[in-house]
Amino acid sequence: MAETIHTVVFKAAEGGGNPCPVTLDADSLTAEQMKKLSAQFGQESAFVCSPTRSDCDVKVRYFVPNGELEMCMHATIGTATVLVEKGVVSKTPIVFESAFGPMNVFWEKKNGKIDVGVDQFLPQYPDSNPTAQEVCKALGIKPDQLGDAPIMSAATSRFKLMILLKSREILDGLNPDYEYLWSVCDKYNTTGFYPFAAEDNGGETVYYARQFPKRSGYNEDPATGVAASALGAYLVDNGIAKSNEGWNSFTVMQGFAMGRPSMIYSDILMENGKIVKTRVKGNAEITEDHGGAL
Repeated sequence: MAETIHTVVFKAAEGGGNPCPVTLDADSLTAEQMKKLSAQFGQESAFVCSPTRSDCDVKVRYFVPNGELEMCMHATIGTATVLVEKGVVSKTPIVFESAFGPMNVFWEKKNGKIDVGVDQFLPQYPDSNPTAQEVCKALGIKPDQLGDAPIMSAATSRFKLMILLKSREILDGLNPDYEYLWSVCDKYNTTGFYPFAAEDNGGETVYYARQFPKRSGYNEDPATGVAASALGAYLVDNGIAKSNEGWNSFTVMQGFAMGRPSMIYSDILMENGKIVKTRVKGNAEITEDHGGAL
């Protein structure tokens, strides 16, 4: 019997985070039913099914109101939290079966919360990227408001377009032309724009970002783990942020411009000056528990 449990993920302050309904025992649901439920919820949603691979513990399918995604990071963290809280799993890592293959999801209970870390993949960058003119038109800004860094799609699972802006004020004031933005995404095979700005926070650099996804059924996302993960790799590979041997953690703040403050950690493992592993970390909390058949 399918059961939906509502969570909020990456919450940095009251009213923040990215909601995610997690539906357990979803084997009986068709893809069309999952899509309709996501549209009904109006949110990216996770559906937990029996694995089809012997090396995985669960299979998770991810839907937005307009269709299925290969990967959704905040939904993964929300799902792992539900599985642990409900006693469905007791081991770590939990191995998720995803469209990209097996995915290790680590967790530990700490200070009354469940800290979740999700392994991602090595970074990829496409050969072709939008021009500054195309990006400025999509975001409604002038070229002199762009930062001094390459406009480039990056992926540790799904491609997002990285765009450094000169200030958080510019970031918070963006008013995109969404139809044109989506057409640029189509042209360059990226799944959303991820403009960001760097701010000093007591000697630590914090990155503020906004995510404008391509035709997801909503125009902006308050917290996007796949984008934050790609941002960490992009910062290191382009020399924008310093990195050391071992694990490097970058703090990404998202959703502030839309009144839904969220915090994501993008962790990058360096060996001999190269990225060898990427991981997203964060927390989720259960907000509603809706039992019963769907």
